[in-house]
Amino acid sequence: MENNKYPEHYFEHYIFSFSGLGYMPNEAGFEKLAKLYIDIEGIDEFFNLIKEIQIIKTDNDWLYFKSIAEGFEIEGLDIVKLKEMAEVAINISNTISESH
Repeated sequence: MENNKYPEHYFEHYIFSFSGLGYMPNEAGFEKLAKLYIDIEGIDEFFNLIKEIQIIKTDNDWLYFKSIAEGFEIEGLDIVKLKEMAEVAINISNTISESH
């Protein structure tokens, strides 16, 4: 059901990327994640991620992504932290949009 909703798996990939970095699940760690993601994946992919996050927020699909994080065995990524991760990414995208 959910996989059809997010066929590109941007946020899932973003969560998986976080799992391999060893960053703390806090604002500083999420900022590092966003910057690294932009460096590796590029700005267009980052903006695609943001579009998917907006859909997740609208549809309140956090529980699904919490189960994804648990599947990757990431400690401490509860719904509150996933929302924070998403908000940090959105804030960075807004900053980038304003500077262009």
